[in-house]
Amino acid sequence: MHFGFLTECYVKEGKSHAQAFADTFAQVDEAEALGIDSVWVVEQHFRPWASILPSPMLMASAIAMRTQQMRIGLAVQVLPLNNPLRSMEEACMVDQISQGRFDFGVGRSGIAKFYDGYNVPYSESRARFEESLNIILEAFNNETFSYQGQFYSFHDVTVAPRPVQQPHPPIWISTATPDSFPELGRRGFPLLLWFQGNWFEEPLKAYRNAWTEAGHQGEPQALVRIPAYVGETPQRAREEPRESTLHDLRRVARESRQAGREERAVQAEYQVQHYDEVVKTRVAYGSPQEMVERLQEFKERMGMSGFLLDMNFGGQIPQELVLNSMRLLAEKVIPAFK
Repeated sequence: MHFGFLTECYVKEGKSHAQAFADTFAQVDEAEALGIDSVWVVEQHFRPWASILPSPMLMASAIAMRTQQMRIGLAVQVLPLNNPLRSMEEACMVDQISQGRFDFGVGRSGIAKFYDGYNVPYSESRARFEESLNIILEAFNNETFSYQGQFYSFHDVTVAPRPVQQPHPPIWISTATPDSFPELGRRGFPLLLWFQGNWFEEPLKAYRNAWTEAGHQGEPQALVRIPAYVGETPQRAREEPRESTLHDLRRVARESRQAGREERAVQAEYQVQHYDEVVKTRVAYGSPQEMVERLQEFKERMGMSGFLLDMNFGGQIPQELVLNSMRLLAEKVIPAFK
């Protein structure tokens, strides 16, 4: 089982952006010292109250320079908002800087606010994503190439540097569209999934069947992102992240209503009023033993190959508690899966 630590470089209320980066780097350093398998960073735009990570490539490069063992992943780069050739060049640079420890996670995001800010129609997100992915694969697999598409065209370009990992770093695809699972399995892409209930149980079966039918070698890989917190006792594990969790749910309700997504806003408001239900169905909070049991049950039922654990969901958990939770994870939970 793969255990990754995921960060959004959260900004605590009343704290500076400088403090947010300092806290995040301290968490990364702790993850490296504890032997956690990987660290993953997101791409966020125009939401400073939630996250200040507009460039996951820059963050990945900084992390590469202060770590030696952990793999470093993007979860994810929003391809429709980035020039695909530039994304590929930067991915090669991070792979070189990290000496082959880079995982290139890509997706198109479901947050229309990102697209509005860059004046890119969200209705074009799928087409832009597919074209960008095709260009990146062409650039990885050909020293010099040309491309003519709907959004981009390139003529006789040669990309450098080349990556350490050949033919390229692992390309992970994030999706929340059930219909896309069989196609991604057929093409042999590993998956990044966001835990929002158990909706992907059946799509994952279709993904694995398509993978096998296509004749791919090895086992299909799927990592799931889930809010996680390990407390000294069951009570502490539920109460210590409570206010931070509710902070995030209130933000979701506010943003959803502003975006005209009334159903999602009502759902988030319901969750704010029913925290115990959230703990049971939407997150992985618990004592070390409870966490082992919950993750083991999830692994067996879903067949996941690993987890990306967001250990400061909502971004308001005190730093000393985040670090303690990480230590409990590494010392008392992860060994049960290794």
